[in-house]
Amino acid sequence: MPIHIGIDDTDSPNGMCTTYLGALLYREFSKIAEPLDLPRLIRLNPNIPYKTRGNGAVAMSFEANEKVIPRIKDAVLFYVRQLADFEHENTNPGVVFFEGEIPDELREFSLKALREHVTIEEAEKVAREVGAEYFKFKLGRGIIGALGAIGYPLENFTYELLAYREPENWGTPRRVNGESVFLADSWVYPFSYDNVDPYKGSVLITPHGKDPVLAGIRGVDAGKVLQVFKMVEFGEPVAFCQLYKTNQNTDDHLTPKKIGELKLYDSAVVRGRVAGEYREVGRHVFFELEDGTGKIRVAAFEPTKKFRNYVRKLLPGDEIIAAGGVKEHEGVLTLNLEKLYPVKLVPKVEYQKPKCPKCGGTMKSKGDYLRCKHCGYKMPKKLIPVEVPRDLKWKIYEVPPDARKHLSRPLVLPGGEDKLLELL
Repeated sequence: MPIHIGIDDTDSPNGMCTTYLGALLYREFSKIAEPLDLPRLIRLNPNIPYKTRGNGAVAMSFEANEKVIPRIKDAVLFYVRQLADFEHENTNPGVVFFEGEIPDELREFSLKALREHVTIEEAEKVAREVGAEYFKFKLGRGIIGALGAIGYPLENFTYELLAYREPENWGTPRRVNGESVFLADSWVYPFSYDNVDPYKGSVLITPHGKDPVLAGIRGVDAGKVLQVFKMVEFGEPVAFCQLYKTNQNTDDHLTPKKIGELKLYDSAVVRGRVAGEYREVGRHVFFELEDGTGKIRVAAFEPTKKFRNYVRKLLPGDEIIAAGGVKEHEGVLTLNLEKLYPVKLVPKVEYQKPKCPKCGGTMKSKGDYLRCKHCGYKMPKKLIPVEVPRDLKWKIYEVPPDARKHLSRPLVLPGGEDKLLELL
């Protein structure tokens, strides 16, 4: 009998990690039951404000007999009670068990939890309808992710190898040789990616919190991911590591929508026209985007760095495709840009001084008249409109690696353009 286990919301900004708990359980259960696949790390809606960190849930499936299944359930609940960070107000763990083949209703719920806002009550209702067994701790919000991770139709997937620290090192600076990470990345890129940010010269495989993760290495090829891990030089012991199959970097969170259909916490791709000049507030860049159904504010926030320069080049009337998550910023619904594609660009006109009508020389402003620098010819001051090239290309622009969401697919990977180009 297949048994599927889902766990979520055991971590907090102060420590712990649901993947760490999942890796421990997967190692233990593999001794008494037959794994049906690698454990799964499923990222759900990245826009939800009360997520702990990356909004990732863990699921795993085993073929087990009737004697083993109760042991598995008891062990999961014991580990959650022992390791979850119950002291943090936003940590509300949930555990779900499901036996048998995954029904369509559960798959549909998973995709909704990925792309929209889902309530605890909705999750409980679906769990009862499909016959899933669920356990709530505190508010129990984690049952949303736990149920979603079990039912997720992982048709598109990547891999992430997570290396964990010895407990005595938790909360201390991670010791990883940066040069070895850059060397490994240059060897296998793009089969393994986002290991470094070449623009900033920074290492991206190491998190910065108090959690047990020492490093996370992503890729589309499991062998290349393992190769990077072997090439990286760690300055501290690796307690153990686990390879996860994941929906990270798939763009599965993005769905085409009209602007008028957008709701708070949606992840979407929209097509519209720039409805005015951009404006800057602090280091953030904002503009309005409209279509026949409505208008929404779009933002490129400071962490997106040079990506903001492309936004600054947009002109009113430009038609673009924009991808991102809908959040509330200063009380206004705002689409936080992840990717941008210019579809149709309006002409850019600049007013310039004419050439000298007598000799073709360069005219220079002299008060209210123009004077030729070559022959001295004078004429009334009059500027002429000249169309100049636009400094934007018909290509997709994406935020830099260290500002990229877990779910966003880098353009260097196959299919990295699909979600946007399907709107063309």
